[in-house]
Amino acid sequence: MKKRLQKAINDYVILCILCLSLCSSCSLADRSAKPYQSVESISSALSDVTNTNDSILAKDRKIARIVATTVISENKKKFPNKVIWKGRKGIDPEKFNKVIRSNAIIRNNWKNNWNETKSEGTSLILVKKDKKDQFLMSAGEVLPVTAKVEKENNEYRLNIYDLFDPKNSSLDISKDYTAPINYLTRRSKLIPKITAVVNTNRYMSDIGLHRITPFDPNRIPVILIHGFKDNSASWVKLINQLQSDPDIRYKYQFWTFTYPTGIPILYSAMRLRENLIKMREVYDPNSVNPNLNRMVLVGHSMGGIIARLLSSNSNNSFSKWLPSESEMENQSAHKMFKFEAEPYISRAIFIATPHKGTAMASSSIARFFNTIIKIPLEIQDSFISTFSLNPDISLKDQRLISRMKSISNLRPNSDFIRSLQSTTINSNIATHSIIGIGRLSWWKKLETTDDFVVSYNSAHFQNADSELTVAAWHDLHKNSKAISEVGRILKLQH
Repeated sequence: MKKRLQKAINDYVILCILCLSLCSSCSLADRSAKPYQSVESISSALSDVTNTNDSILAKDRKIARIVATTVISENKKKFPNKVIWKGRKGIDPEKFNKVIRSNAIIRNNWKNNWNETKSEGTSLILVKKDKKDQFLMSAGEVLPVTAKVEKENNEYRLNIYDLFDPKNSSLDISKDYTAPINYLTRRSKLIPKITAVVNTNRYMSDIGLHRITPFDPNRIPVILIHGFKDNSASWVKLINQLQSDPDIRYKYQFWTFTYPTGIPILYSAMRLRENLIKMREVYDPNSVNPNLNRMVLVGHSMGGIIARLLSSNSNNSFSKWLPSESEMENQSAHKMFKFEAEPYISRAIFIATPHKGTAMASSSIARFFNTIIKIPLEIQDSFISTFSLNPDISLKDQRLISRMKSISNLRPNSDFIRSLQSTTINSNIATHSIIGIGRLSWWKKLETTDDFVVSYNSAHFQNADSELTVAAWHDLHKNSKAISEVGRILKLQH
C-alpha cells in the first residue's frame, strides 16, 4: 500500500514538473495577457471607458490593462479618448491584428540578454498575420511600440510610439526590443530541425523567405541563412544583440530564409534566388530603391555555402550535369546548375562555412543519415527525366545526381565541393569570414584547428575582405564575439 501511495505521489510530482516546463515554454502568460484584436479595438475600449459614468467598470474593461499601467489615477477624466500614431508614415497600426503587452511574454526560459529600457509608458507588441503574404511566418510579423498617455491641447491622448522610427530614439520612454523576437520565434510553426533532414518531402512547401518586422524601404535587408539541422530560431540571439545597436536597428531589417536541410544545396540556393527576385518585384517593381540593391547575406555553416552560390558565377562548373539546351524539357535544371551572381547583393558574411567540405559528412553516422534521407518528389520529377536526356551522362551518374543530398554534397571529395572551387565571387561583392577554432585550441597551430565540425582550412576563404578567428565551437552564430563582428561589418556599409 505504501509503495503504491509513494508511486502515485511520484507520478503526481513528475506530472506537475512536466506541466510546469510546458507552461514555461509558452510565449503568453496567464489569461490577463489576452491580446487585443487590433489597435482599433483599443480606440473603441477607450471610448467606452471615457463615456461610462461608472469608474468601477473601467477597471474591468480590456483597456485598463494598458492604461492602468500608465495612468495611476481614479480620475476618469485622465483616461484618453484618442489613439495617436507616432511612427513611420508607411506603417498603418490599424492593419495589425493583435496588440500584446511585452511584460506578458514569459522570460524564464530566455537565455539571452533582454534588450529593454524601463521608463514612462508601456511596451507593447503589434502583431500582424496575413495568409496571403508569402513573406510572413505563420505567427506573422511583429513591431515593438510603446504606449504612453500624454496631455495635448487640454485633452489626454494615448500616443503609440514606433520604436523603429529614428525620430523616437531620443525619447525617454519604455522600450522592449526582445519581447517581439521571443514571441515570434516561439509562436511560429518552424521547420523541425531533425525531421526535416530526413523527411524533406513533407516540408518543401515551408521553404521561404520571411521578414520579421514590417518592410521598410529605408532600411537595407540582411538575409540570414541557417545551416544544417537548424531553422530560423537559431538567429534569435544575433538579431536580439544587433538590434540593441541603434546604428544597425535604424539602418537594417532582418529577414530569414528557411528550408529542409536534407535537400540538395544547389536546389536550396535556387529557391532563395527565386524568393529574393520575387521580393524585389513586390517591394521595388521599378528597381529604384537603392537599399534593395545593397542586400547583405549572412550564412552559417551550410547556409554560408548557399550565400556563396548566390554571390558567385557558376562558370559552367556544373555544366556536365546539364542536358543540351535543345533537349531540355524544363528550365529547373538549368536554373539550378547554371547561374550568375545576383547583382543586388553587396556583401556576404560566411560564419563557420565549410567551403572545402567537412570530414564529418564522411563519417559513419553521416552516411547512415544520408541513406534514410528522402529526396522530395518535386525534385525527382524535375530532374530525373531531364538528366536522362543527356547521352553523355551514364546511368550510374544519373542515379547519383538524382539522389543528391546535402550530406553527400558536404563530403570533401564530393563532385559538388570540387565544382564549387571553380565558381568565382563577383568582384563587386565584399566577402567576410568568421571562423571558429575551438575553445581548447590555444596550443595548436591555426592550420590544424577546427570547431569540431569544420576545420580552419575549410572555413578559410582566400581573398576575403576580412577574417576573424574565434575560440568557439560550431554554433558560432550564437557567439557574442562573432555577432559583434557581424555588427562591425554591417557598419562598413555606406
